[in-house]
Amino acid sequence: MKRIFIYILFLLLPLVASAQALPFAAADFSAAALAKAGTSAVETSSTAFSAFGNVAAVPYSGLQGDFAAGYSLWQPSSVKTNVLVLGGSYNIRQKIGVALGVTYGMHPGYEIFSDQGTSKGTFSPSDLQIKAGFAWRFLPFLSAGVNLGYASSSLAEGVSYGAFMADIFLMSKFSDVKVALGVSDLGTAVTSASGLKYALPSALTLGAGYEKVFADVHGIDVSVEADYYFAGAFAASLGAEYIYDEMVSVKAGYRYGGTSVLPSFASAGVGCRFFGVTLDLAYVIPTGKSPMSNTLAVSLGYSF
Repeated sequence: MKRIFIYILFLLLPLVASAQALPFAAADFSAAALAKAGTSAVETSSTAFSAFGNVAAVPYSGLQGDFAAGYSLWQPSSVKTNVLVLGGSYNIRQKIGVALGVTYGMHPGYEIFSDQGTSKGTFSPSDLQIKAGFAWRFLPFLSAGVNLGYASSSLAEGVSYGAFMADIFLMSKFSDVKVALGVSDLGTAVTSASGLKYALPSALTLGAGYEKVFADVHGIDVSVEADYYFAGAFAASLGAEYIYDEMVSVKAGYRYGGTSVLPSFASAGVGCRFFGVTLDLAYVIPTGKSPMSNTLAVSLGYSF
């Protein structure tokens, strides 16, 4: 039993340090977004996973449908979580956007024992997140969107907790400039088994981006994002992407995490799109002792 409690304590350490529960809800497991340090608030070229971000961006997308499945080896130097993600978005006449997404994180298993000290097998902690979103572009230059969802963590047999949460965003696009403002992961506090209460990683986000195509084949997409977590932390990210002939892209970014639930990291990635099939790869570049070092993500999708 002692071993179980030690393991649970290990899982809870990030929550105690930041006084926030379900920290994975603040992470972006999309390979396309991770390659640009998670600057997804104004992302319009890849919206499959917008149920976990800003669904108000979907009506501005040039795509009608965007669907993808992905895998991430998350923080392999610390928690070593394997994350599966499924998502999709649909753009109705560039007026209405809908999105749906699911993530499932699998932590390393550990052996459990009875009170008599005999082995009862193994248990693998897990994280689950389900979200659905709706957006309405009620003016040519302004849209609003809401994501509603549920997230939960299972730490041990009979030890789990969860919460309902919501994201609310406004987005505007003028020519090549995009701006978004919103709040994410709003919800009630989570009560631990010991009776302590932890807030969700709720944050106020301001994002801006610029995209431009030159000579018909050379495209750039630069975005910046600032997050103020209601627990008192501040974070900022910068991401850039070069796209050739709407087929091949190269991406890079940097996030300053401060004391937020998602630490600082630099990232890079590549992507390709051919006959509607998309493939994205992202890798977090080791920087110091960041737990994000060597995190990687891949996604495969189809858009039209």
